[in-house]
Amino acid sequence: MTRITPLAKPFPPEFDARMKALMRGAEPLVLFTTLATNERAWTKFSGGSLLDKGSPLSMRQREIVIDRTTAKCGNEYEWGVHIAGFAPHVGMDAAQIYATVHGVADDPVWSPEEAVLIATVDALLGHKKLTEAEWSALKAHYDDPQALEIVQLVGFYHGVSLICGALDLPLETNAARFPAAKGD
Repeated sequence: MTRITPLAKPFPPEFDARMKALMRGAEPLVLFTTLATNERAWTKFSGGSLLDKGSPLSMRQREIVIDRTTAKCGNEYEWGVHIAGFAPHVGMDAAQIYATVHGVADDPVWSPEEAVLIATVDALLGHKKLTEAEWSALKAHYDDPQALEIVQLVGFYHGVSLICGALDLPLETNAARFPAAKGD
């Protein structure tokens, strides 16, 4: 049972048009249909999204940050949606997907630039800021617009994780599931 009943079809025209463009023929995510029950919540949420084409990060960099953030927040819902929808398109292999959930920054599956992304997510979620050393490591690979986008992605998807957890959203049927830890 959902905590807030999602919108049902027929959707309001503006939301329906947005979903047709965003979802490219697939059914809207329950996260979207639930938030859209409140126009203000939906407008603020969709206005804060960083999935547009104007990102200073590559799609792969963006997805590594999102996947690690949602995994560290225990948000299987959003992690699974992103892994299913984007991992194949950004060249993430099974070892990298596993490492977004169970790995560490210095796992050999990551390039030095990607390891910094993992370390930055972990630092921000772990102690809510970056030390001078952590900021310097980030800036060794990313310019100011990229660094700011990385921090914003972590913040936004931390918020998405809180929303998904509070609403106890059911997992999407076509989404990935967290991999079991090795040895389980």
